[in-house]
Amino acid sequence: MAEDRFEGLLGPYLLGELTDEDERELERHLEKCSACRNEMDSIRQTHASLRQLAASEPPRELKARVLAQVGGEAPARSLGVWYWASAAAAILLVAVLGAGLFRALVSAPSSAVPLTATTLAPEAGGEARVGASGENLQVELEVWGMPELEEDEYYEMWYYAEDGDRISCGTFRVGPEGRTTVNLSAPTSAGDYPEIEITREPDDGDPGASDEQVLEGKLRST
Repeated sequence: MAEDRFEGLLGPYLLGELTDEDERELERHLEKCSACRNEMDSIRQTHASLRQLAASEPPRELKARVLAQVGGEAPARSLGVWYWASAAAAILLVAVLGAGLFRALVSAPSSAVPLTATTLAPEAGGEARVGASGENLQVELEVWGMPELEEDEYYEMWYYAEDGDRISCGTFRVGPEGRTTVNLSAPTSAGDYPEIEITREPDDGDPGASDEQVLEGKLRST
């Protein structure tokens, strides 16, 4: 895969829109390519800036104007310095990731779920920030201290019920120090499941979950 091809995958990767194969290939590339890691860090910082902007409760008129500008529904009009700073941040992120994420961040607050280590990975930890996005649940997953994977392994996030039923939320690999931040998605029906699990999986074509659970978290009490 060419270098410019990898750069073009950074935004979709953050949105969780890549195929499993492209996702794993990009993650292997990020482990080796400092330029792409720096670009990914820049995208994540812009993402975080827009989250802060969305949380600052801008005036209703401003929110409507920015959404209209992003969607091409109306030309921008001056609402002062705050407007231009806000619109610039929003349009910058839209240029990188697209309008969908901007709308989701403005309109759908997320809740953070701490993830705790199991005996298989006592140094690991993480957090899942879950929010609604249209007909799906959008999850921003951050992990650290994860055990190093073999070439033919990956991690997978699951919504889990005590009866053993699971819904996959996507797969990922980790970078240096076992760290990564990825965006994953699942159908809204996954919201009925009370727990989150992160498992270590062999790339053997079996869609089921292994018994190697490395992180767990509760969405609510059962």
